[in-house]
Amino acid sequence: MTQRHTAPAIAAVGMFDGVHAGHRYLLDGLRREGLRRGLEPLALTFSNHPLEVVRPQAAPRLLTSPGEKVELIRALGIVRVECIPFDEALRLTPAGDFLDMLRRRYGVEALLMGFNNRFGHDAPRDFNRYRALGAARGVEIIAADECRLERAGAPAGVVPSSTAIRRTLAEGRLAEAEAMLGRRYRVTGEVVRGKQLGRTIGFPTANVDVPQWRQLPAPGVYAAMCGDLPAMVNIGRRPTVDPAGAPLNVEAHIIGLPADADLYGRELALDFVEYLRGERRFASVEELAAQLREDRENVMKG
Repeated sequence: MTQRHTAPAIAAVGMFDGVHAGHRYLLDGLRREGLRRGLEPLALTFSNHPLEVVRPQAAPRLLTSPGEKVELIRALGIVRVECIPFDEALRLTPAGDFLDMLRRRYGVEALLMGFNNRFGHDAPRDFNRYRALGAARGVEIIAADECRLERAGAPAGVVPSSTAIRRTLAEGRLAEAEAMLGRRYRVTGEVVRGKQLGRTIGFPTANVDVPQWRQLPAPGVYAAMCGDLPAMVNIGRRPTVDPAGAPLNVEAHIIGLPADADLYGRELALDFVEYLRGERRFASVEELAAQLREDRENVMKG
């Protein structure tokens, strides 16, 4: 049996995709309970979505990479973060055995469970069942309160969730997604070579190769920030210059970027600020350029 070599801990377990306002509410409670009980707060998260194993066809696109999740969680004051793969063995692990593993491997003496959290292959529905399983293994099970948002941009009393954020992004409701995240939504990717048509009409763009696993906002034109510089970002199929059925592109015109800047091969992070308009086909490249000038003005008004 593997021996424990860690400080006694209080843990919260979850996918934590996006590390949204609900996650932060739970993790703040974890930190406070840790201080009160003299236990080290531990966030235990998965490097892949459980549905990739349970029902691959239903696995969603993600809001954050494992590295981004760890960074966001640590920024909340939870120093100890463990990222583990969700595999077939873990899928088949009963709740009691999972608690045994937490106690043995990570030194968990208390577990803070979110209001809708379930775990284990048997996934008990009764919270008292979890308490009984924990008590038999020396792990205290603590119930966390539900988080409801009361802030601008979100419907009153909304319960933030990763699923809801993905849906609002996919539907172009950027303000609602931002309200649930508690920050601007970020998309990252490597800058790759494109057709370089933008520079011929005065709008050079960085073509961003966004990984397939990343959730994108709805197609359209957005105001965004690239570091300290404003940008206008197009997500779409460029119907004015590309044939029907062209692949989806993410391209950013970064305002104020030096003309000789070489971004190829660099990782670019885009923080989405505002939805400007839908993508559409223009009668000519000149008409497209006129619209892009108007878009740029709207971004600068920002």
